Amino acid sequence: MSDAAPAPADVDPRTAAAAIRRTRMRERLLDAVLDLYQPGQGSGSLVIDDVICAAGVSRGSFYKYFESLDAAVNELGERMTADLIADFRRLFDDVTDPLVRAVGGAVMAMARAWHDPRWGGFTCRVDYVDYFARVSMFDLLVRDALKAARDGGRMQFRSIDVAVDLIVGMTIEARRRLMLRSVEPRAYIDEMIERTFAGLGADPAAIAAASTQGWDMMMRAARGFGWWRSGEGFG
Repeated sequence: MSDAAPAPADVDPRTAAAAIRRTRMRERLLDAVLDLYQPGQGSGSLVIDDVICAAGVSRGSFYKYFESLDAAVNELGERMTADLIADFRRLFDDVTDPLVRAVGGAVMAMARAWHDPRWGGFTCRVDYVDYFARVSMFDLLVRDALKAARDGGRMQFRSIDVAVDLIVGMTIEARRRLMLRSVEPRAYIDEMIERTFAGLGADPAAIAAASTQGWDMMMRAARGFGWWRSGEGFG
């Protein structure tokens, strides 16, 4: 008697085709939400009718995939936050200098808005900012880097909440401008970093060194980013 496990049954082509259709529809709905969350698109307060009109589907089709508009927005937010965390960790998990981690993370967030304007547009919407603030893992990454930099004498500030809000607020406004492509990106990002981190008590020479290291690391890894557009803005 053979001990071999039975071979798995062949997948029913109709089942596979149905799964593909479901995936495509889900992505179609999320793509419509992403489009509507760009600056100047959609109404001031989006409703499900906006999404089904943009996607060209029925209300019933929408509810097969999401119980509410918030659920669709949250799924997009979770994806984008997971991508941001993965990129941050890929570059900076092994970096011991917390100032480089803090500066590098801010540089990366701003650079992505230039290369990926749809990501920038969505992540700058107020709804996402509220969601983003509730995502404890990324909030902890930012807080940990700033707190470690302060504890190590690399930065000087009293309130960690003030420091986090300053960095997050700066990158939100910077992303809005960068996605519109109205500035020279490298010079703009460098000065934003310089002014913001000087306000948190970091030494100007240390800021410049941390920024240079962050850029170098990001440029070396650029080809591995799904959002990086070769030759646009940063080489």
